[in-house]
Amino acid sequence: MCANCRKRLPYIREPRCMKCGKPLTRQEQEYCPDCERGGHEFIRGRSVFLYEKGVRKSVHRMKFQNRREYLDFYAEEMAGAGGDFIRQAAPRVLVPIPMHPRKRRERGFDQSRLLAKKLGELTGIPVECAVIRNRYTLPQKQLDARERRTNLRGAFSLKEGAMLREPVLLIDDIYTTGATVDEVCCTLHRAGISRIYFLALCTGKGK
Repeated sequence: MCANCRKRLPYIREPRCMKCGKPLTRQEQEYCPDCERGGHEFIRGRSVFLYEKGVRKSVHRMKFQNRREYLDFYAEEMAGAGGDFIRQAAPRVLVPIPMHPRKRRERGFDQSRLLAKKLGELTGIPVECAVIRNRYTLPQKQLDARERRTNLRGAFSLKEGAMLREPVLLIDDIYTTGATVDEVCCTLHRAGISRIYFLALCTGKGK
């Protein structure tokens, strides 16, 4: 990335939600509207970029035009800009948010799994693909918050024989309302895992 382009990257800075890390518009705010309305199943989360402009185009090309080479840059940014958060969470393992096998076959790769693998190489934290997406769901972007939760209910399970150590850091490319992360957290809670954080490449704006 050239210096001029790097200056235009929409890094998320303070003020941001103390729970999910979304950017806020006022310094006196502590939480975004999503986090004020109801509790999440994770302890805390962060994202590196706002999902807008050049970043949105880049992620779209990565996912739908097979630009997997972008993932190296994404992982480097997550390790760099998200480094303080990773150190504070002190995860014992990175767990990617999984795609359904059918969708993975259609796309040819699972971007969250590749992100986690590359981030693990950069940080030295082990990666465990411990969660399985066992139900094909509708695209979340088509649904409102309540529909997102219903759509994902029971969509995940723990891989047989998975051995997880706490704290766990979930890895994903895009964070929106948190419905997907929450459902994965519920799956891990049932397995006795309580200390769960997430780190995403990008997120939408708070209010």
